[in-house]
Amino acid sequence: MLVANETVARHFAFLEKPFVYRIHEKPAADKIKELNDFLHNFGYHIKGSPEDIHPKALQQMLQKAKAERYQRLVSTVTLRSLRQARYSEQNAGHFGLAAKYYTHFTAPIRRYPDLLVHRFITYWLGEPAPKAWNAQLKDLKELAAHCSRRERGAEEADRESVDLKKVEYMEAHLGETFSGIISGVTAFGLFVELENSVEGLVHISNMLDDYYHYNEKLYSLVGERRKQVYRLADPVIVKLIKVNKEARTLDFLLVQE
Repeated sequence: MLVANETVARHFAFLEKPFVYRIHEKPAADKIKELNDFLHNFGYHIKGSPEDIHPKALQQMLQKAKAERYQRLVSTVTLRSLRQARYSEQNAGHFGLAAKYYTHFTAPIRRYPDLLVHRFITYWLGEPAPKAWNAQLKDLKELAAHCSRRERGAEEADRESVDLKKVEYMEAHLGETFSGIISGVTAFGLFVELENSVEGLVHISNMLDDYYHYNEKLYSLVGERRKQVYRLADPVIVKLIKVNKEARTLDFLLVQE
């Protein structure tokens, strides 16, 4: 399927005809620098210059972290460091797939952009097309932008529905304890991801054993008196103390072993 997508995109790029491509631009240099700072906490580093990073460098780093307990965390942060793929009337290649030409040409058709590509093929190969198609060609830039916007909306709706189902599931486990890892550290507390992929917050107001300071560079909270340190990817035991279905959030309490 990837070969079909690349072949169709390459063909129409060579024809220099109006077309809709699936593009994924190179990540911004500052995002790669931030990612490298994050990865330093786990002893990793992305090879190459942040200004001209290669997809293979990211793949090699992810492969090294594959067997570690924090593999999901590293993958998530890496993904967030990249630009979002989108549709465009201008070919700019697909960084994530290391493809110079790419589009969405699939079977069965499952996206509106897929249908557009099939229509382009029909149109440019000489078969008659409706007069309305000529109007669409004139508005190709906006058409591509519209497809990208609707995709973002669908992804957001999917995330919200999944988050809601996770919270509804956890409501039946209120008061129980779970094993997890610290997936995020902020000045207001710790985000903890459980083994079942559910994530919740240990608010700093519930960390009553000490006064904790946030170390932004080391992604950690450090106790002022006892010097207890909570870092990214540290294993912890937590207790579920609150479920908020309206906000789709969970509150945890750290349990000392």
